[in-house]
Amino acid sequence: MNDNPIDDYKANILVVDDTVANLRLLVNLLAERGYKVRPASNGSMALSAARTEPPDLILLDILMPNMDGYEVCEHLKADEHTREIPVIFISAVSEVLDKVKAFAIGGVDYITKPFQVEEVLARVETHLAIRNLQRNLKDKNEELGKTLQQLKTTQFQLIESEKMAALGNLVAGVAHEINTPIGISVTAASVLAEDTTDFSNIYQSGKMKRADLETFLDTARESSRMILANLKRAADLVQSFKQVAVDQSSESQRCFYLKEYLEEIILSLIGNLKKTKHTIKITGDANLTLNSYPGALSQIVTNLVMNSLIHAYAEEEAGQIQLDFQREGEQLILQYSDDGQGIKPENISQIFDPFFTTNRSQGNTGLGLHIVYNLITQKLRGTIQCESQVGRGTKFTLKLPITQR
Repeated sequence: MNDNPIDDYKANILVVDDTVANLRLLVNLLAERGYKVRPASNGSMALSAARTEPPDLILLDILMPNMDGYEVCEHLKADEHTREIPVIFISAVSEVLDKVKAFAIGGVDYITKPFQVEEVLARVETHLAIRNLQRNLKDKNEELGKTLQQLKTTQFQLIESEKMAALGNLVAGVAHEINTPIGISVTAASVLAEDTTDFSNIYQSGKMKRADLETFLDTARESSRMILANLKRAADLVQSFKQVAVDQSSESQRCFYLKEYLEEIILSLIGNLKKTKHTIKITGDANLTLNSYPGALSQIVTNLVMNSLIHAYAEEEAGQIQLDFQREGEQLILQYSDDGQGIKPENISQIFDPFFTTNRSQGNTGLGLHIVYNLITQKLRGTIQCESQVGRGTKFTLKLPITQR
């Protein structure tokens, strides 16, 4: 049961008119359509009501005693708490200069009395839709801005840690992945802005038809849907990258879904993977959870993938990397494999040794697999084994506790 009946209203509308009959007509008309409507019979009452509880939309008469509608609108636009509220003027004044003045001081629309009920409702709905779009865009942009700021802060912390040598790849992945949804959002916003200008021009020309209103409303709804959906995707992607980054910089233990987290780790490596033709496949129960150290797991998987990219394949070769996992009792069996060139038999026993590398001429330190071994055996209290055949690839089998104690 909803304890707050205000939540049931479609929107909050303030109607300002000094003529009682007009005020009553508009209030009843909008209330019947499910809006919360508040009446004000003069400019002072209107300003007080708007500041006390800012409405979603204001219908404002122009010709009123003491303070006319133009002055009311100017006060509203000068106040940071009310300046964003859309104002629709409703007046018997029909001169072009009056309409121009109404738009110049911040009005979003102008309806001439006597008005048509359908016209008032259509314009109210149109501007409420635009208002909701603006609010949602502002909220999403603020949320995305905060998330990006958190990511920057996390990046700074990770730079200070030797464990996060792959930070550059993480940032590249963020830029690569969020570019498309943000680009779509910008395009949709541009279309909406252009259509709003065209709609305003049609209205001011006096040639506006109901079809023009309906077309514009359709555009506003579709643009809103596209923008919100794509900004949400961008925010979700940034959140995924941020989680991987935070985990890699901390020693925290937590419960997480393994498959989902492996996918986030691979996504964070897009900066390296997009330069290759390789594909990575992850198979296992999506509902399997670990109570472990995700940061350590992220380092392990990252180092294994980078080891394959550097050592397993020739340039321009298209490889297949596989991550398979399953639960056996209280243990996780995680197998990482590639179909690359494999490891020579005489080198198998040395691959986990510090500073061992067959690729030192290209700047490799030989610490990648040594770090992997230490994380698995010491941090995660597990084991790792390697099997490899020259020309047929390499497989690492990890056995880890489902729950770290």
